[in-house]
Parts: sequence; C-alpha cells; structure tokens
Amino acid sequence: MILPTTNGRTPLEASGFARKGFSLIEMLVVIAVIAIMASLLLSALSQAKEHTRSTVCRSNMKQVALGFLMYADDNNETLPWPGGKPGRANGASVYAADWCAGGQDTINPGLSSSWKVPGFGFDADAGSIFPYVTSQARQEYSPTAKRSYGVYKCPSTGALGDAMRVNFSANALMDPGQPFGTNKVPAKGLMTTAVTDPARKILLVNETPAAMNNCSFLPGDASFQKPFLNHVGRCNLTFMDGHMESVPLKTFLRMQGADADIYFNAGK
Repeated sequence: MILPTTNGRTPLEASGFARKGFSLIEMLVVIAVIAIMASLLLSALSQAKEHTRSTVCRSNMKQVALGFLMYADDNNETLPWPGGKPGRANGASVYAADWCAGGQDTINPGLSSSWKVPGFGFDADAGSIFPYVTSQARQEYSPTAKRSYGVYKCPSTGALGDAMRVNFSANALMDPGQPFGTNKVPAKGLMTTAVTDPARKILLVNETPAAMNNCSFLPGDASFQKPFLNHVGRCNLTFMDGHMESVPLKTFLRMQGADADIYFNAGK
C-alpha cells in the first residue's frame, strides 16, 4: 500500500509524529552520562568493600588486643613486650614475653621472590599471646615455618600482608627501658596498673606491611612520613583499655608525631 503524500511528505511526517534518529551529539551525551553513573557506582562499591574489610580488621585487632590483656591477667598485670630488634625473640628465652617472633632487617619485602625465604615474615604462634588469641599451644620458632592465622591479619594488606602473616604492630614504648613518664619501663615490662589514662594510650597500630621489619611501632619524627595502611582514609587503632578507634589519617599522623608522648608514652 502506498501512502498518499502532502507536498512530498507522508501524512505521518506532516503531522509531526515521524520517528527521528539520535544525532551523534545526543548519543555522545548519553554515553557520557552512562559512563559517569558507572564510575560513581563502581566507586561506591569499592568503598563498601573497603568498609567491610575495615570491619574485619577491627574485629581481628580487638581479639589480638584481648590476648594482650588476658596475658597480663596471668602475669602479674604485666603486658607482653612489643619486640624491638627484628628477630630478637627467635628462640631466645630472655625475650619470651615478646608478643610475636620473627622479622627482617635485611630482606627486601618489596621483592615477591623474598617472601618464601626462610625467616621472612612474622611467627605469631611463637609469640607470648598466641595461646590467648587462638586457644592453641605456643610453638617453637622456626625460620622455615610459614603458618598463618587470619586473626593476625588485615584483609586490606594484600599478597604482601599474607606473606608477612602478621599485619599489626604493638606500641614500642611498652618495651623495657623505653620512656615511661619521666622514667623508664621496668625490666619486667609495663604493668597495666601503672598506665596513665589507658583509654588514650595506643596498644596496636594497623601498619602497612611495606613498612614493617618487626612487630613493634616506634612513633616520632622518624616515622612521621611513613605510609600507613588506611581504610577509606581512616586508620585502625587499639588502646590499652581494649577499645578500638578508627581515626582519620591526618589525626593519626599527629598522634604519632607531635602528640606521641600523649598517645604512646604510657606514663604520661
């Protein structure tokens, strides 16, 4: 059937209801809008995943912190030692109070080929709090042991964090001989009953694996510019009374820099 025409146009065209195609500019605008919406959605999903990982991290840190406090309950209110020089607790009974063994000062963690080298990473099961955190017997240190326990790890640390096996660092100023108020931490260690304002004194830091050569964290100018693992711009911390906080990165940089005495020196 042939439709009649009006001045060369069909009645449908003449009525103004004829279908028109998209112009190139209109198509580009639609594609741009879709791309923007997709990027916003992906960003939101990424942040949601990171918030979930942060929640798991806080839960793990909380359990490890409780291990510190339970150890103190059984040891005359004396907290575990944070560990100083990498590897000092590796089979040395004099450092039996160190919360974790292992550590590296000569192995480059940036090389994935180093991750399976004997001695790389940290042995949680050779540490003093292991029985309190996992309800398993403490193990002898072995440089070839690569046992891993999820509670000692942050899910945001990736493959390097998995290889290190422990992703948290204890406050180095809890170590015997470190500053305590205007004095020093006693030879036997820091007593919970001697801590000034434990709700403000940091116990554990969620440190980035790339910056870890032992399981203790020494605050101050030397570490001020170090990268810190953060979850959507916030750092997870545990305090000596056992509570958790997730603070903005800028806040933590101040806490371990200019305000280090307030948050790390347990006697102030």
